[in-house]
Amino acid sequence: MNQHESRKVAMQAVYLANQEPDLTAEEVEAKVVATLNLKQLSAYSKKLIEGVLEDRKNLQSELTSHLKKGWRLERVSQTVVAIMEVALFEIKHSDEIDAKAAVNEALNLCDEFAEPKEKPFINGMLANFVK
Repeated sequence: MNQHESRKVAMQAVYLANQEPDLTAEEVEAKVVATLNLKQLSAYSKKLIEGVLEDRKNLQSELTSHLKKGWRLERVSQTVVAIMEVALFEIKHSDEIDAKAAVNEALNLCDEFAEPKEKPFINGMLANFVK
């Protein structure tokens, strides 16, 4: 499984975890493996899932701080939130991908999982974290 595929699996796992916040990382991983009919998760998928879930509150707080006044993260599509959480985790914590490449990967996930109109929003939000 390449990095893009690993990231795609991780994003779906984060989406699931956001729907069922009481699940542990292990439970989320098991559900994703079963749901997507995978033999196992890649090491990179596990790293992203566990990292995002461990740092979820901080990631969501940082994303929220860049929303327009009066907006809450709860108003944003949950798919978009999951895409941004994975990308922000990679921007802040991954040595395996450049920050700008993490934004591009998020935009690729948007093409696959979100509405086209969400792409400028994701790009604008994540641009706040790229130096």
